[in-house]
Amino acid sequence: MAKRGRPKGGTSFVNIDLEQLNDLFGRKQSIPVSRVWLEKLNITVDSAPSTIITSSEVLTEEGTKIDIRLEA
Repeated sequence: MAKRGRPKGGTSFVNIDLEQLNDLFGRKQSIPVSRVWLEKLNITVDSAPSTIITSSEVLTEEGTKIDIRLEA
């Protein structure tokens, strides 16, 4: 039977400094963090309302067709 779970020595988290995160993502990027970690730091977060977008149903022009040929 195969072993289940994380391999010995494996971790779910890695440490990265804030400067590197800012270089990669900028100041306004949302970064997921553990709620439990925030609670241990005595930080509470208000939930932001979700943004809902609706897709457009604009039809594309039927004109030029693309010929695709698959060969094995």
